[in-house]
This record gives sequence, C-alpha cells and structure tokens, in this order.
Amino acid sequence: MTAPKKVAASLTGLMENPLVLDTLNRESKIIDTANEAVGFWGYDLLNRKPSPAYNEYGLFQGTDLDLACFLYALADRGAVINIPRYKAMRQKKERLDQVITSQYNRHGKVIGVQANKEFFTFSINVIDENVVGEDKVGEFRTFSLTDLDGSWYPGWDRIEFVPTLKENRFITENKLWSSQRIVFKNMIHPNRWTSFFGQHYVISKMIIERLTDESKHLNAQIKAIQAAGISFPEGTGPSSYEYGESGDAKSVKVSSFQAEIFMPDSKYIGNYPNYKKTVKGLLDAYNTRLEYQRIIKKLRFMTRATEYAHSKAPDHIPAWIKGVKWEPGFKTSTRSRTVWERFPLFQDKVGEFSISLLKRWVEKSARVSADY
Repeated sequence: MTAPKKVAASLTGLMENPLVLDTLNRESKIIDTANEAVGFWGYDLLNRKPSPAYNEYGLFQGTDLDLACFLYALADRGAVINIPRYKAMRQKKERLDQVITSQYNRHGKVIGVQANKEFFTFSINVIDENVVGEDKVGEFRTFSLTDLDGSWYPGWDRIEFVPTLKENRFITENKLWSSQRIVFKNMIHPNRWTSFFGQHYVISKMIIERLTDESKHLNAQIKAIQAAGISFPEGTGPSSYEYGESGDAKSVKVSSFQAEIFMPDSKYIGNYPNYKKTVKGLLDAYNTRLEYQRIIKKLRFMTRATEYAHSKAPDHIPAWIKGVKWEPGFKTSTRSRTVWERFPLFQDKVGEFSISLLKRWVEKSARVSADY
C-alpha cells in the first residue's frame, strides 16, 4: 500500500503567502518582498554552538562551524582580512588604469560573499588594497574559496583577520582555537540540506527567478530609452574600461547541479512596467536593475549553499514530508527538451502540474586559467 502523502502546511500554503503572491504579480514593486527574503537567511554567528577543535581525548577534529557562516559575519561588519597566498582560478584580465602592487598578502575590507550560479564555487568580495588606480587605492576583487565542484580550492590556504572582542570570546568559549588558528572542515554545513525542502528556499528561488526575468525587461527598457536619444548624465550609468591582454586560459568540463521551482504559467499575472523615455526613466530603470542584481547575489549565495548540501545528501528527505519521492523524466512543457527530476510538493488546482522542486546534473564548460 502506498503511504499517504504528507507535506508541511508552510509549503502547501504557499499560494496564500503574501510574499509568493507579490512575486507572482509582475506589476508589484518587488524590492521590499525580496529584501524580506534576504532576511530569512541571516547567520547569527555568536549564537551558534559549534563543536570544539579538539575532542574530549585531546585529539584534533576541527570544528563543525562552517566557513560560510563565519565569512558572512565578517562581511556583515566589514572586517579587514589578509590572504597571504592566492592563485587566481579564472583567466586573468586586468584594467589598463590599474596596477597590482603584489600578488601576495591581498588585503582589504570584506564587503560580501557570492556563489556561482552554474558551479559550486563560493567566493568572497574584498576591496583589495593591493590594487592601485589613477586616483585611488583599493578596488573590488573576488577571491574563490571553493573549486568548481565545491571542494576547497587549493589556490589559497588561510585567511588572516583580527577578531572583535565578541568574536574572540565566542571563539575562545567554544574552544575553536588551534594554535591561534581556526581550522574549518566545511565551507557549507552538511545539515543545511534540510533547507532545500523548506519554504524559505522555495520563496527565495522564486524571487531570484522573478528578479532575473524582470532584469531582462529592464535591460530592454534601458536600450529602448537610449535608442530614443536619451543619454545618462555625466557621472551616472555604467562605466567602461580598457583592458590589457588576457592571460592564458583553457576550457574544462564540469558537472553542474541545477535546481528550479516549477510553477504553472497560469499563476503569474500582470506585465512589467514600462519606463518613460526621459532621463529620469533611464536612471530609474538602471538603478532598479542594479538593486535587483544586489539582491540576486545575496539570495543566490544562500540558495546555492543549500543546493550544495542537498547534492551531497540527495536521498535525504526531511521529517515534515512523507510519501513523496523524486520522479525522473519531467519536462516543464511539451516543447522543452530539458529533462528534470521532479519532487511534487502540492497541486493547487485540478488539471495542473504540481508545484514542484526540480533538479538535474548537466555537464558544462568552464573557462579557467591555463595552469588550473
């Protein structure tokens, strides 16, 4: 006998959730809803209870505190870090108006974390003080901490920082120190897989899809306004730079984990707004798109971290779901050639496909440095 299906009310009630309804309405001003979703994922480092670096027998085991949580806290307070050794994973491409004073001891303020949408590469964003421009010191740079498959990237070995008094107390009281170091076993905590089946993940993925889709509309609006003869005022709009010769590169094949939320097209309503062909309309469209990209970046880090943890425990199902399993061979439409595994959550209306989690592995090409 087939076990009865059981799915948590937080999931089956998604179509009554105000955040979901706002996301599905293309005419809504989505930014407040999107920022609320970002708030789902805030790490509270100082309230975590990680395992100590050494077990009760004095043997080193490494803490189970994940580096993602720690770095998120450092970025949140704008900590200054130093990376003594770093080798770029990707093809080098330097601006002609900038000079890197040294490839060693890359240091500066941490301003964010990010995740690649195709691969399990997790990175930190730093205002790198080793980069000197024509009129300032320090420029945005990204440093990859995990490889394309989510394992530790060997191009670095440690990050140096000065903890605050509260951080130092947290590290000391939880016995995380190991010869003045904290050794992390995981970039992403393995138990994070449960979030893959939670409402916060589903809503966040829906918002990423909405913001990505509307960003395409905004980009088209910007081009149409510019085609009408409207230009950005001096000092606004996108910047352009000249670059020197790119470093040597090669292409590698990597397995890419992809996940989406299937929502029937009938659930979407309205149309994205059009912008007036004026300077104000141009700036409004441009600045809105920038804000969308900022939010996408934050949500993508959290959702990709969740997807990585699930990819390492693909058969695990949480206690709040019973009688549901992954189904192979699903296509989102009769015209689609892409095949997914589907995990149906609930059917909102008779005759419609269930609102579902989708996932698949696909081989992708990645451009990396020649000595990768």
